[in-house]
Amino acid sequence: MQLELKAFLLLTDAVMITDEEGVILDVNSVYVTKTGFSRESTIGQPARLLMDTHWRGNQTWSGVAKLMKVDQEVWEAQVTITSVHLDDSLFYISIFNDEFS
Repeated sequence: MQLELKAFLLLTDAVMITDEEGVILDVNSVYVTKTGFSRESTIGQPARLLMDTHWRGNQTWSGVAKLMKVDQEVWEAQVTITSVHLDDSLFYISIFNDEFS
């Protein structure tokens, strides 16, 4: 588990982990830096992503998402959302990158 935690903390992309209902369970420091929201104020809140499609399911989805930053500015990023089954629970891991090619 320490390796997974270290990888989560060292990623250069913003990461958000939600439960099956879309409630934020954790974010990394890059997410905090990009959005301006503290980790503490983010955890337990519903994920609010404006995406170019409505996605919900047991697969991987990639596209552009828009997130509201703490200063009400919109942050646009490429996002990949992957569903992860662990024991009897379903989680979603969202990885955001705003360096468009």
